[in-house]
Amino acid sequence: MIESGNTLGDLLGDDDVGADAAQWALETKADPDTFRAAMGRVVGSVTVVTTRHDGRAWGMTVSAFSPVCMEPPMVLVCVNARTVTAADIHRESRFGVNLLSQDQLPVSQLCSRAGAVKYVDDHVVASSQLPAEVTSPVLRNSLVTFDCEVTETRTVGSHLVVMGQVRAVLAPDSRRPLLYGQGRYQRSVDIEELLTMTEAVA
Repeated sequence: MIESGNTLGDLLGDDDVGADAAQWALETKADPDTFRAAMGRVVGSVTVVTTRHDGRAWGMTVSAFSPVCMEPPMVLVCVNARTVTAADIHRESRFGVNLLSQDQLPVSQLCSRAGAVKYVDDHVVASSQLPAEVTSPVLRNSLVTFDCEVTETRTVGSHLVVMGQVRAVLAPDSRRPLLYGQGRYQRSVDIEELLTMTEAVA
């Protein structure tokens, strides 16, 4: 129950509500270490790219995923060029993009370990349960999975930038997204629901 007098800032845990002056914790030139620290503050959906490695389902967490356009449906992902996943994408020209739900925390932890073996056979939907046109591994309980065909790749610095045309979309029942930012996993908050609750007790 929400006590009267609580503000939206109280409910969201916003310690900066009412702050008058900005405090610059990262006030320096844009060097790689500062950029990495700054990007660590971005909170977003946890995304796992799936491929096939030695005939088995393989997954890797990526921090760079974005839709590109609607017609045709295109997405972009960036993976370290020296990884198994990058080699799989080059070889197969197919990959899956899985946006994880809160039910998939163990999958996220498995797929984010640098240098580890990341077979995800125990976490994928059986091929017999998938439409025939879906060829990439699909992680169970994902918010959505995009099955993609590579249309263009480019090496930029340490990473392989991959453009993929979406060939199939799988979206099961709605689930809460798994979020990550500021160095830790985060829970999603329904702002509209909070606003309704505060209005009800006002």
